[in-house]
Amino acid sequence: TVTSCVVAKSKVDIGSSFENQFVASGDPVSGGIFGIRLPEATIDAVSSAHYIKMVKTEIKGEERCRRLSVQIAAQTLSLLDAFIFPDLLDASLPVSQLHGLALVRSNEARLGTSQGPILAGLIRLSLVLLYSLEPCSVKVLQCCSRLRCFLHWALELIHESVALAGYSAAFHDLTAPLDRLVLSIVIHCRRALGRCAALLSGLEAPSRKRYFRDEETRRRNEKRLLRVSFELREIVLTAYKGRNEVLRAALSCKNFEALQESLEYRTIADALSSKYGSRDVRCFLKSSWITSYQEIEASSEVFATEQVSNGQAHGQAHETASSHRGLLAVTEIMAESSQMVIEFTSALDDAFNLYLEDQKNWAETDLVRDLEFEGDIVAKRLSLCHKNSVADTSRSLTERSQGAANRWDVVNRQVTELWTSQSSHWLFPKYTDCLGRRILLTRNRDFNDHEDASYELMLGYEREKAEKERVESLEKQEENERKKLLDVVKRNAAFVPYGPNTEEDEELDAEDNIDSSAHLLPLKDHDEASTEEDNFVDHEQQAIEEEDTDSWAKSFVWVGTEAIVARFENIALVELRTTTEGKLLLTTHGLYFKCTGNVINTITKSCSEADNSTLRWRLNRLAEAHGRRFMLRAQAIELFFADGVELFLNFSNGTRERDKFYAKLRNSCKTPLLQSPKSLNPRVVFKKSKITQMWRKGRMSNFEYLMRLNKMAGRTFNDVTQYPVFPWILCDYSSDDIDLSDPKVYRDLTKPVGALNADRLEALIERYNDLASFGFADNERFLYGSHYSSPGVVLHYLLRQEPFTSMAIELQSGRFDCPDRLFIDIAGCWNSCMTSTSDVKELVPELFTCPEVLLNTNGFPLGHTQSGRCISDVLLPPWAKGSAYEFIRIQRLALESEYVTRNLSHWIDLIFGYKQRGPEAESAHNIFHYLSYEGAIDMEKITDEVERQAAESHIQNFGQTPTQLLTKEPHPCKSHSKERFGCMIQNLAKGGYLNFRCYTPPKQFCPRQSKGAVVSLLPFADFLVAIHSDMSIGYYKVLPSFRNGRNPIELKMERHRNFNRSGLSMSRRAIKRGSAAPTSMDCIINPHSVGTWSFALLGATPQDSTRKKSRTSKLTNNAELKQETEASAYLLSCGYWDEALKVHSLETLKRVSSDSGGHQGPIRCLALGSGDSLLVTGGQDATLRVWVVDHPDMALALCDSYVQTSLGVSNCGNSFLTLCHILWGHKHS
Repeated sequence: TVTSCVVAKSKVDIGSSFENQFVASGDPVSGGIFGIRLPEATIDAVSSAHYIKMVKTEIKGEERCRRLSVQIAAQTLSLLDAFIFPDLLDASLPVSQLHGLALVRSNEARLGTSQGPILAGLIRLSLVLLYSLEPCSVKVLQCCSRLRCFLHWALELIHESVALAGYSAAFHDLTAPLDRLVLSIVIHCRRALGRCAALLSGLEAPSRKRYFRDEETRRRNEKRLLRVSFELREIVLTAYKGRNEVLRAALSCKNFEALQESLEYRTIADALSSKYGSRDVRCFLKSSWITSYQEIEASSEVFATEQVSNGQAHGQAHETASSHRGLLAVTEIMAESSQMVIEFTSALDDAFNLYLEDQKNWAETDLVRDLEFEGDIVAKRLSLCHKNSVADTSRSLTERSQGAANRWDVVNRQVTELWTSQSSHWLFPKYTDCLGRRILLTRNRDFNDHEDASYELMLGYEREKAEKERVESLEKQEENERKKLLDVVKRNAAFVPYGPNTEEDEELDAEDNIDSSAHLLPLKDHDEASTEEDNFVDHEQQAIEEEDTDSWAKSFVWVGTEAIVARFENIALVELRTTTEGKLLLTTHGLYFKCTGNVINTITKSCSEADNSTLRWRLNRLAEAHGRRFMLRAQAIELFFADGVELFLNFSNGTRERDKFYAKLRNSCKTPLLQSPKSLNPRVVFKKSKITQMWRKGRMSNFEYLMRLNKMAGRTFNDVTQYPVFPWILCDYSSDDIDLSDPKVYRDLTKPVGALNADRLEALIERYNDLASFGFADNERFLYGSHYSSPGVVLHYLLRQEPFTSMAIELQSGRFDCPDRLFIDIAGCWNSCMTSTSDVKELVPELFTCPEVLLNTNGFPLGHTQSGRCISDVLLPPWAKGSAYEFIRIQRLALESEYVTRNLSHWIDLIFGYKQRGPEAESAHNIFHYLSYEGAIDMEKITDEVERQAAESHIQNFGQTPTQLLTKEPHPCKSHSKERFGCMIQNLAKGGYLNFRCYTPPKQFCPRQSKGAVVSLLPFADFLVAIHSDMSIGYYKVLPSFRNGRNPIELKMERHRNFNRSGLSMSRRAIKRGSAAPTSMDCIINPHSVGTWSFALLGATPQDSTRKKSRTSKLTNNAELKQETEASAYLLSCGYWDEALKVHSLETLKRVSSDSGGHQGPIRCLALGSGDSLLVTGGQDATLRVWVVDHPDMALALCDSYVQTSLGVSNCGNSFLTLCHILWGHKHS
């Protein structure tokens, strides 16, 4: 039964045999005639070698399967011969025909019931052989004998079913499967008889020699052929007698009559003679039932022979009934074959699935799981070792090639840049200073002159001529540079440093390879971090998996205590020009970013493939963190580091993901310099900052206060759509001179730009009222369609300096804007803001700090106006005297003027305060498009993609209003000038102190107790500290005094003290002699002379002292260091003979620290930063050395303390003085 299913699956079953006619030629493979020839002896089993041999032949796939199926069917039936034809039975007896019938009386449940008894499988295999084998072969004769026996079995089962049912109709429910088999036997016997007749005709023809090689073989095969024909006729006769009603119903009328006629002739012949001879067989083969009805008919994708009934009339001529029983039977036979294949496949699958289930259950046992776990660990270890080895090799090669490229770049610049006449080009730095100023430009080594972006050129004016001239100019310029470079190399060949890198080379390399990522330092875990680690299950497999997942971050140096805190996907690194998609890894010591997606251009929105680079930032340098919006969604954060790096991260998964990151950053990471509050809400940050009180008391300039407000309100230099905004200050841009004390020269800061012109405001209000009639809701109406700050506004002002030049060209689709619309002159820009209904822009911070934005230093082709004027530098007001530097200076003075100081709070109310939104904004005529306000629209609820893109495009291009910091009360005004912090003497001439004289300390020139000359005066709270040339210190109380109207202050000596002898260096006498009132020449000759440049006071204000006392290191536990930090102030001094920098306590004059810092010679000068943490010393060795003073966290942040050199491991954070950097600024004198 299984064999019959296999044969059916190979499409060699009786169902598929209806589609083909009988074979009309010989078989070229086996040499058979009208079929396949099998060996007469025992057939060998199908082996792999036999199959491979068949594959190597030219037999195609389907034909190969057919031959294998025939061979398997012959083998299977041969095994049943001993059971079907036992030796102890006489084959001529009828009982022998029913021997073994019990074998087929039950169904085979394992393969299903659709194939009926096993008898069905036997008959199917026999018919396959009958259809496929050579008619005159021994195997066909054996097949006929078996088939005759199987037919008797089938008829016996039919008789039993008829007796059970009580009726004998053809194809009823009980006998239908067997009736179809009987019909199949008759049809295939007729087809086999047709092949026998054809072969017999060929054997008797004159060309019979083409079939057999000799006459004896021909006669033997002819005799066997006649015997096969006889057996087939007997099978047909048995079926006709045993199940006549089936044949009558299934065969066509003419075919049944022809069959009846041929079989009745045989009955008459039997009556005339007792033996049916070869002559009668020949006559039977020539009957019309065999010679006719050879065609194959197709109906509804079912193939059937011409024999079966398919609508033909049966019976007499007057009977008109027609039947399709024959075609239906053929269809059912083919359906049974298909169902056999389905159930066979299902049975095999069930067994295999059961086997798999057993294997799965076995694999889930503890023993197998342990073995798999151990094997997996070993495999992953080996894989990890291999990956690390490959990565190390690749990284080493990359570093070596990069180092070689950097060294060559340094050599190239040293040779060419000092000698070439070509002017250098500069661009804005990536980051600003601590006050948000861009005052130090960087060299633009990838300069592009943007000649191809010229407006006239893009419009087609003299395009070919300009391009030709440009190419010729470039070729000529390159040729001249090559000649100059060749001459320089020839002249200076002996001085080209091709050897190992010098310290100066390394410094240049460092400048060219500034990486915002930083090295990590070992830090002590916080309590919350250890709590999370307690819940972490430390499985070795999980550790290896994590190591594989985060292997990209291991390209940086990790410290031993560094651990992973969290991972974040779908992160966007937002920069001024691009937005990079990637993922983020947060550890206890660092922040790692890997590019995994596209790099999206901010202006054009074009995507480019990322270079899979990785970045790192050291968290011990993190100073501030502020919540940010991205596309009006509060899901971003901006991190500010102590070294000036600004990092803008957008969390695409939403605000909750951003807040989770910030919580992990604060609670589980080492951020000793972080001073931001726990909340990222801008209003909370502003309320807790206390900067308003500092500004009101005069301890913060107007510029710095506006920058702080911009930072807290979400304005950033990393997003051009949220660029910091500054106000127009002046309104007089036509006078030759300007008086900043005159209120008339200032703009009205109580009104927005759009409301400064009453006539324009009236027209805007009329349009505002008319918007309701056009279907605008109350919250969607606006006065101004444009915004005071947008990408177009920022690029309009900063057009002349990179990278804003390239961004402006990208905004205008690859060219400069129309020359008449560019930033041409200050007065014209102000007039446009005063008159145009679509121009209400404010200013940017660079117009108060950076004169370069007004100068076309790069020579960009900005075009010509319609009046013929060539656009280059910005046309300045007359009072600027043609100097951009003078204009910026006056702008800054105006910003800090008394008028602006008194009225700046009103402008703050409009931009950041309570007049930004609501009824107050409406009354102040300060209403912009609703899509520019935070919370006006929820992008997540917009389902229409077109509407979403339109909203995002508006937000991106037309400006965003800053976050509202004050919602209810007005911003407080600055305190009165008398209550503000300021200089004691601002203008001596105005106060009548033209004859003011310097104060002379008492006894300075007393011969008995001479203190020596005062070489330095240092302010400390309400004291003045005077350092005398004999290294003694006097403390003078500062008291206001207006007696006689002459001196505004009075100095009273409180105490006078000398340095302890142990604190002095080498010889007091030598120091005194070397410190005697030096002249400028003496200062150069005597390396140990001292002056104002030799002293600095640490902790000079009460606020600094309080900060010093409260500051303790989060990274160290040095008890001695903590005890020393309790001192209120320290005196730093240099100029000693031991060439050291010394720190003394100002109260006790006890020496706290002494260090040379590696200076090769005397330390000539020192300077202390405004934050009292950074100190710079200058030595005779032509180096500047940067120190961190009394700030362990800052020292760890600025030093690479994890590096171990030949001097040992750095002890950053455990010393009062920590050397951080060495600057090589000039050659030795």
